[in-house]
Amino acid sequence: MTGLILRGAGLVLCVGLWWWLSAKAQSKDQAGAMMLLLWSHAALLVAAIIMAKPIAGLIGDLMANLFMPGERHARPQPMYSIPEGRMVAEDYAGALEAYAQLAAGHPGEVVPHLRMMEIWLRHYKDPASARTIHRNALQSIKGRSNKEKFAAAAGPLLDEAARQEAAGLQTDEAAPET
Repeated sequence: MTGLILRGAGLVLCVGLWWWLSAKAQSKDQAGAMMLLLWSHAALLVAAIIMAKPIAGLIGDLMANLFMPGERHARPQPMYSIPEGRMVAEDYAGALEAYAQLAAGHPGEVVPHLRMMEIWLRHYKDPASARTIHRNALQSIKGRSNKEKFAAAAGPLLDEAARQEAAGLQTDEAAPET
């Protein structure tokens, strides 16, 4: 950080010197003005040299990321096509199994757990199983930030589970005993 501050100060100094020398050159005779203009452009050249390394580093980093992707592409990516295909075919048990395999194989992923909760809530209408998935996910997801993302994303699903449980209790209370 100190190097960047020093480079910035050097840049400001060189640009200021260029401006001052260029202004002085306009008030001189032709021979003196030419020397001052040469010196002012030399100051700009020094400013370019000062800023060359950070600019080259920035451009180099951008090109390196373009041609050599980072760590996120170094490991195998989860294959969501299998469980999503089973969802489309309405094979919810198969989708649950495939999402469970994804969650086991990629412990940092949040989406498989959320999708399993959705299946239990929306297709099987079983909020207790959705809560079990939630508890298990909080134990198996790796990384604090991933757990926080999961907790935030699972909030609406837990609210839906609470509404389903309340609706289930109301219908059970309203049903006549036999």
